This record gives sequence, C-alpha cells and structure tokens, in this order.
Amino acid sequence: MDGSNKDKRVIGLYGEMRFAMELHKRGWQVYRAYIDEKFDFVILKSYCENCRAFKDAWTREGTYTDKKGKEKTGKTVTPLCETCHQDSLKMLVRFIQVKTSEGISNKTTKSGEESRKYSFHAKIRYHLADSRIFYAWIQVWDEDNVNYYIFKTDDVKHFDDLQLVSYQITDNQKTTLTINQKGELLTKGTKHDYSVFEKFHDNFECLEETIEGDSWK
Repeated sequence: MDGSNKDKRVIGLYGEMRFAMELHKRGWQVYRAYIDEKFDFVILKSYCENCRAFKDAWTREGTYTDKKGKEKTGKTVTPLCETCHQDSLKMLVRFIQVKTSEGISNKTTKSGEESRKYSFHAKIRYHLADSRIFYAWIQVWDEDNVNYYIFKTDDVKHFDDLQLVSYQITDNQKTTLTINQKGELLTKGTKHDYSVFEKFHDNFECLEETIEGDSWK
C-alpha cells in the first residue's frame, strides 16, 4: 500500500470513530460491519410504541437471598420500557455509509477567514436498495473542528448533479466543495444551489424520522 492510500485509510478511520462517538452520545448503539461492504455502520435505538418516544430498557432492581442466606440487591435489564414498564419496545435500525475528507489548499479571504477544498461523492447506488440506508460525510478541519453532514438517499439531488458518470459507475469523488472550519459552505454553484448543502449539517435528527421499513411507524 502506498503512502497516500495509507493516509486515506487513517483519516477515514478517524472520521468513522468521531462519528461513532457522536451517535453514541445521542443514544444509538453502534455496530461496525465485520466485512465492510455497502455500509460501514449498523445503528440501533429503542422506541416505545406506548410512550411514542425513544426509551431505553427498564433496569429493575430487586433483592434476593444468596446461598449463605444473606440478602443482596441486584439489577436486571428487562425487555420493558424504562418509563411505562410495558412490553412495547421496538428497535429502530439504520445503515450508514461513511466518507471522510480532510481538505486541501488552505486559503484566506480578505476578511481573514480560512477555507479549504473538500472532495464530496456520495455512494448513492447503495442507498437505492433500502430506504434505511443513510450517507454521512465528515469534514475534518483539525482535531478540534469536525463537521458532520447526514443525508437521505434523495437529499443529494437537491445540491449535486446525480447524472455525473462518477455517481453511476465509480467511487471517485467529483464534486469539490469549499468549506470553512465552522462547516459553512463557501462554494457558489451555478447549475445547482450548493447553499442547500448546509441544511444537512449536524442533521442527526433525520436518523430518527419514521421511514418505510420501520416496524413501529
């Protein structure tokens, strides 16, 4: 493996780990594919049909007597909702393809604002198989500034040209986006309005929206 490919693997793994931690903070269980094909993460979150809200399982505390006759306190994780204690939990499942870009060509505007060029290319053909597959694009500025953009399959068409050959037959990134360290897009599109791209910045909420394939909708 040459140095450039090794660097890409390192930055890709870094982006995935940062993204996994963000998902974990938001209550998702994050699983990585043993064989990485089509998507990188399978994420799960429990939803209570009775409460109509995302809820964890109820951890019930109780007492018992051990073999020596001593009374002890123990905890048991149940399949019941932590709030209503009903057997009404369902698992929300999402599949996520992750891509990370660290940017090149530092530039400074007249106002002193720095920006970099980032390569963007969503693997949309994988998404067509299931509406529960999402795409996460991660912009790495430095270790203190990482921005996340999360899309549904049909979202990409709002700001990019899906007729590009790269979207149909290759994994090569073709769209170049100029972004500052805050995650604000500075690219000015002509055919497409790239300002719409910012709508998906930190768009973690879209993962919790009801879509076709969810058993609890």
